Amino acid sequence: MKYYVAPLEGITVHTYRNAYREFFGDADKYFTPFIAAEGSLKMKKREIKDILPENNRDIFLVPQIISNNADNFIRFVRLISDRGYREINFNLGCPSGTVVSRNKGSGFLAKPDDLDRFFDKVFNEVSGVDISVKTRIGLNDEDEIYRLMEIYNRYPIYELIVHPRIRSDYYANAPRMDKFRYIYNISVNPVCYNGDINTVSDYQKIVKDYEELPAVMVGRGLIGNPMLIGGIKDGKEELPDRDILKKFHDRIYIEYRNTMPGERVVIYKMKEIWVYMINLFEDNGTYTRLLKKSDDISGYNVFVNRIFAECPYKRRG
Repeated sequence: MKYYVAPLEGITVHTYRNAYREFFGDADKYFTPFIAAEGSLKMKKREIKDILPENNRDIFLVPQIISNNADNFIRFVRLISDRGYREINFNLGCPSGTVVSRNKGSGFLAKPDDLDRFFDKVFNEVSGVDISVKTRIGLNDEDEIYRLMEIYNRYPIYELIVHPRIRSDYYANAPRMDKFRYIYNISVNPVCYNGDINTVSDYQKIVKDYEELPAVMVGRGLIGNPMLIGGIKDGKEELPDRDILKKFHDRIYIEYRNTMPGERVVIYKMKEIWVYMINLFEDNGTYTRLLKKSDDISGYNVFVNRIFAECPYKRRG
């Protein structure tokens, strides 16, 4: 079994990836937040910085592209592969309203004929680079997956990473496992499962039903508990050592303070991580309120010092 770190916009950038690898490094692959392949001839500076090999040492990084234009996608594949990457992921899963309204991410799933033409051009013109796909099972209807699988099975997709929800589910409602079973059974390409793996028990339920599954991708569950992959490998629920978690936090925090323009940006970025990580702690609301009220570095430091000194972890089964 291989374990992948999912892309989370604004969180799983190189600063987070490097800190995670240093303190918890159990992942086989890390996927970048999506790079938008627009009509421009070059990538944005922050996108370049995020994929620079020197910023991702000893990390198997898979850059992810979002687009609905094959020419733009191919151009960005070449821009990225020129930096040494030999696998690139195509985003067909993002449920964001601004993305979907432009027929990108999961919005592209509603246009299967256009998607088929997109793949036809891409796989005919791209060589020397593996193209994997991260997909939902449809935009508005789970039965869209039947047509989509006809398309996916026509092309040499390196890996099909499936989040078995439709776009309108966002991250709510139960994953539609009957549709994942269908995909697992008929896909001619390797399949990776993604979705709601928040505990070791969640993982074990998946692999029990899909014994030949080669890989799983974890996202929000891993941000919430960086020991998740380690616990999966050990076969038991594990929580991070508090001192190590604090060092992990400080590694990210210091890097952000050294590189970001202003303390409000730093605090905002750290709060994005704490949305998930605070669930490790037995908080009755006191520390969440303290975090929300932190609008400067001094206030944020008070929150951090108090939660690590005072607040116990939640008990896990």
